[in-house]
Amino acid sequence: MYINKLLFLLFFTLPLVAENTFETKFNYFGNVGLSALDSKGYDLNHFNQDNINDSISLSPHSKIGLQVTLIKDDFTFTAQGLLREVHDSVKTDFTWLNMKYDINDNYAIRLGRIQTKMFLHSESLHLDYLHLWTKAPAEVYSLMPVGTFDGVELSYNKIIGEYNFNASLVLFGSYRDEIYSHENRESILEVKDSSSIYFTLENDKVLYKASYSRSKTNIGDDITTKVIVQGLEAYGNNMSRYSYEEKEGDIYSLGFQYKGESLIVDAEIAHFESNGLFPSSTGAYALLGYNINAFTPFVMYAENKNEKSHFDTSAIQTPDITSVTLKRGLDDIMYLTNFSQKTASIGIRYDLAVGLALKAQVDRISTSNYGDISPFGVGTSGLQRLGILSRDAGIEDKPVYAFTFSISFAY
Repeated sequence: MYINKLLFLLFFTLPLVAENTFETKFNYFGNVGLSALDSKGYDLNHFNQDNINDSISLSPHSKIGLQVTLIKDDFTFTAQGLLREVHDSVKTDFTWLNMKYDINDNYAIRLGRIQTKMFLHSESLHLDYLHLWTKAPAEVYSLMPVGTFDGVELSYNKIIGEYNFNASLVLFGSYRDEIYSHENRESILEVKDSSSIYFTLENDKVLYKASYSRSKTNIGDDITTKVIVQGLEAYGNNMSRYSYEEKEGDIYSLGFQYKGESLIVDAEIAHFESNGLFPSSTGAYALLGYNINAFTPFVMYAENKNEKSHFDTSAIQTPDITSVTLKRGLDDIMYLTNFSQKTASIGIRYDLAVGLALKAQVDRISTSNYGDISPFGVGTSGLQRLGILSRDAGIEDKPVYAFTFSISFAY
């Protein structure tokens, strides 16, 4: 950890020591955000920032970063560092750290740490100034909880009429990080053997995007989950899918963006499938904005639906009271893996100056309940899905309003 912070400090001094033999570009960006929910007993979980609850908090969505680009002939070195507060501690990350070689006008190869291109805004997700929203719709963007991979990217670019076409293939992707599954509960997330393919077609006004990714994911199951799964296996049940460990996941996505003189449209749909404890899920959102001088009001609707059959545990054999108790615990855990929700949003952006914007957003979030939960529940077990609205056991299920205000900059 100390070595990482030292490297991060040296990285931020690069603008002072860069040599003239390179073509250099330095871009600073950041965000200062205030967030709160209107109801007690609820919170918005996210693995790389503090939870949002009914208390006004400064740290969620707040960050500062620097992107450095060094160009020499056909070689381009890119690094992007991010500094933010995560659960009462300062976290430093390199979200870009790679070298690209342009083989010719059409082909290129890149090696190192690469920001995923899975969704429309994945590559620029931390550059809040570029987006209308104050936070990305979790219904889609939480399907890929890791946005950075260490691997190799092969890309092909070609001009087709008035469009620029790009195809990218990422191989041997891997990543390991400390994450927070709930409040201050820390876990290790590992992603390996990741392969992805992305296609984009764009011009000055429109962007079309399609992608597919397959990865093997590992989140160490906690003791409670392991005891329950192993106990039910002893009764002859096949429990292979009731685990976070060494599980494969597939993500498919389609996206569209239109930027006219005034009208702005974003729309995405994504599907996630897994052979593990996470349910298969389909998420989508649509955003409509309209620019009026320095003001851009917008509305957005997002929805995520989990596969309901995933939560059906009726096929598990329970011949005695011990197995019934174990299954009762599994039902509780399965209930908490549900991350179906709907969010209706309204917001406004005001451009104070070039590179500086003030943004505000109100979200109405409601959840869909699948599965079953015991009267006691396991609301504090830390098994809630990353990046969605959750509530404490015994709290009445109802729509919750989230309020976010932020100042974003990029220079």
